[in-house]
Amino acid sequence: MTPLVRLTRFAQHLLTFFLHFAHGGFVMAGVIVMAGMTYQLGRFGVDGLNPREMFGYGQQMVETTEVAMVDAVYEEAVAEHSRGMSAGHARVAAAIAKRHRVSPLVVETLVKAAQREGQANGVDPLLILAVITVESGFNPFAESNFGAQGLMQIIPRFHVEKITAEKGSVALFDPVENIRVGTLILREYIRSTGSVDAALQLYGGASADPEMAYSSRVMQEFERLRGFVAAPATRTAARSAIDKAS
Repeated sequence: MTPLVRLTRFAQHLLTFFLHFAHGGFVMAGVIVMAGMTYQLGRFGVDGLNPREMFGYGQQMVETTEVAMVDAVYEEAVAEHSRGMSAGHARVAAAIAKRHRVSPLVVETLVKAAQREGQANGVDPLLILAVITVESGFNPFAESNFGAQGLMQIIPRFHVEKITAEKGSVALFDPVENIRVGTLILREYIRSTGSVDAALQLYGGASADPEMAYSSRVMQEFERLRGFVAAPATRTAARSAIDKAS
């Protein structure tokens, strides 16, 4: 047998091997696809075979994870009510602690401060917490290049009259003092502009922005926090609807 014939036969055997391998791979891929479709059909019905739905369920589950976590601490939230915090705001505190990886005890203090200052000045506590989220992400030691300090990123030289003098130059790094001063600023801006959106734009130093981007960011966070306050009512309504349908 000549070397050419041997080479030809080797090439044929090699090609046959790859064809069998490829065939087996396609069969396995088919099995996996069929298993996936069977799972989707069994769990979600015919709609589960819709490509948009198939690849959207994961995201939907991720988006509901945080609310589920807050529901898990519902009993703890009720217990907080007896310690000066409403159940709704306790759920907000739990969500903030998880999202920003801050001690729940620290967040509880901040939420109570927002409640206290908000009620004293006619500002929604959730709006205060939303501003803190956007401005510092609950970092009490945050400081910008422009000199804005603390949770609500306040520039001290613009609000000297609002800051407790006895606390000195580090006053705004005290979280409770920062929330107190920040709430006074929000109240002042809301009264002077006559609008929460305009007040937020002024607070963010973006009054000239026609897109109102800063206000939109804060209000989006505000609505997200409101969702935690309303979580039990939403859950109860959903259960009632299920009971009526059954």
